[in-house]
Amino acid sequence: MPKIVDHDQRREVIARAAAELIAEKGLAAATFREIAAHTGFSKGVIEHYFDDKEHIVSKALDWVDERYLKHEQRLTRGKQGLDAVCARLTCTLPLSPAATLHWKVRLNYWGLATTRPDWQALLEQRSQATYRRFARDLQEAIALGQAAPELDVTQAGQMLVHFATGVSINALLSPRLYNRRYLIQACEQVLLDLEQWHRGTGAFSPKIFVTGSPTHD
Repeated sequence: MPKIVDHDQRREVIARAAAELIAEKGLAAATFREIAAHTGFSKGVIEHYFDDKEHIVSKALDWVDERYLKHEQRLTRGKQGLDAVCARLTCTLPLSPAATLHWKVRLNYWGLATTRPDWQALLEQRSQATYRRFARDLQEAIALGQAAPELDVTQAGQMLVHFATGVSINALLSPRLYNRRYLIQACEQVLLDLEQWHRGTGAFSPKIFVTGSPTHD
């Protein structure tokens, strides 16, 4: 009787192996031969499921993104407003081995995407989806009286993603300086600034968050 093969499971195992190799050793390590050794599959099996190295890298990013979204959903379940913003930011930052792996794979993918308009379009779609999730949280924060009514939630959502991206990259490149304590404090400060500005007690500059205000001097 022929052996029943779960092709979806095989693809996931291969994508995970590629992600782990990329995170540990860089793109150069994500070869069919290395992935075969990492998974126990033959090189021919890897070639059966993936066309080339770029295909593997793309699926590795899909794998880490799917894990990230599931984790984000767990962290934000039942939360609203600034509580949801805090949970979403916490999920975004490289505060765990899984999140750190995610960022390493993402950065390697970004390097290839600089010359691939199709990949750039995909990244733009995913970024916009993240902006919208933050914007939804901030809209809830306004409704709950946690944020000022004039807050431009779309622009504020974008700026939260910019903050998370910048500080996460710094954490990967300078982990001793941008350590776990720093990341948590930076996240807390962003939320505190929003709250203090809303109460009129802080020095937070709202010009990049308020509807109709310029984003540059």
